[in-house]
Amino acid sequence: MKRIVVLVAVWLVAGAFALSGAPLDVVNAASWRPESCPGAEFKTGKGTYSVKLDKKTGSFGKWTATYRLPSGFNGCRFQVRHNAGMDAVAKSLIVCTVNWLDGKGNILRSSAMEADKNGVFNSTLRRPEGAATAEIAMGVRYYSGEVTFSDVVCEPVSVPVRKVRIVATKIMPASYGKASCEDNQNRMEYVLKELERVGEKPDLVIFPETLLTRWVKNLGIGKGAQPIPGPHTHWAGKWAKRLNTNIVVSLRELKDGAIYNSAAVIDRTGKVVGVYRKTQLTIGEYGNGYDWGTELPVFDLDFGRIGVLICWDMWFPEAVRTLRLKGAEVIAYPIAGTGRSHFDWMWRTRAMENGLVLAASISGGDTCPARILTPDGELLSETYYPQTYAAATVDLDEWRSRKPCQTEESGFFNIQGRHPELYRGLSDLNGVYEQGKK
Repeated sequence: MKRIVVLVAVWLVAGAFALSGAPLDVVNAASWRPESCPGAEFKTGKGTYSVKLDKKTGSFGKWTATYRLPSGFNGCRFQVRHNAGMDAVAKSLIVCTVNWLDGKGNILRSSAMEADKNGVFNSTLRRPEGAATAEIAMGVRYYSGEVTFSDVVCEPVSVPVRKVRIVATKIMPASYGKASCEDNQNRMEYVLKELERVGEKPDLVIFPETLLTRWVKNLGIGKGAQPIPGPHTHWAGKWAKRLNTNIVVSLRELKDGAIYNSAAVIDRTGKVVGVYRKTQLTIGEYGNGYDWGTELPVFDLDFGRIGVLICWDMWFPEAVRTLRLKGAEVIAYPIAGTGRSHFDWMWRTRAMENGLVLAASISGGDTCPARILTPDGELLSETYYPQTYAAATVDLDEWRSRKPCQTEESGFFNIQGRHPELYRGLSDLNGVYEQGKK
């Protein structure tokens, strides 16, 4: 592939501002287009970079601005403004990434820049070890017209390290007919006491799906339901304060006369910060009288933003993607039970395609573990044994700095490279009635 490069002479400033955090100056800038885009035009001015495309002659062009990174800091704040508008960003016509390079010019990592509600790209990213320079790539694709980038910033900053300790539990009730709500809660409390005994310092503890009422004989759905806040969440809140942790607990929720399969998110003070109501119900749940939730909320905790899904929800990839697009970094996943193959394939896929930490707690099945997975699908910790837990520490900022977007070789969870305009009709399609149509 032929490369057309325009080098712009700019000044070089030694890293005098590294400790002060002042924005760095560009050491060089270059434009690039593929051979299939001979009509692409590039202009640069004082702090501005323009790309002009004609759909008849090609589909891509970009500017790169390179900055020399001084020592003394572990991250950078990046910013790029443009005049294309939010709609162009939503359609993925404007693509901005950061390439971290070593001293020989080799790319160590490509990180996505994310746009705010006004379409301005503004991200603070962790600096990879060995990075000597940072390159902001400002790309335009499938666009007819001219886009100008301005207010391009690379500013050295000190990035807080968010190492989050997550606990996923496996808790099985007594056999059907012997289980009781009191005993089920005692089994949950046993695990919490064990965390306290061994000196675990979790930031998030997740319990399995509707564990309080699991396998309790002749317990009608209405009799086993509680409001939120209510007795079970008050109990969990006391433990959240005692262990100084956030807790996700699942239960049958009674609200306005309806009964939901819900999960309450409780912070370290014992306060319920929000509730997720299961949106995808099984046929059995419909038959037993559950109502379904109508929202996919995210919850801001002191370490970051999480989403919650419950059991059958994981079969619907749109749910996970929606939470990711809302900024979730961790998915807490209370579950009752499923097949081993689902754990090995579907869970890893959901984590990888969205760049999320996935932590699942479970109550049933000897072959079904509680598990914690990284955003690249790797297993961090798991347990198959009842009344035990899996624990792992995840550096959320390290993963946040690994979100690629522009080139396939960058890796996985390619969020910004989507074409949302192609999927707008997805919610209008019914797979049953659309089968066989051309």
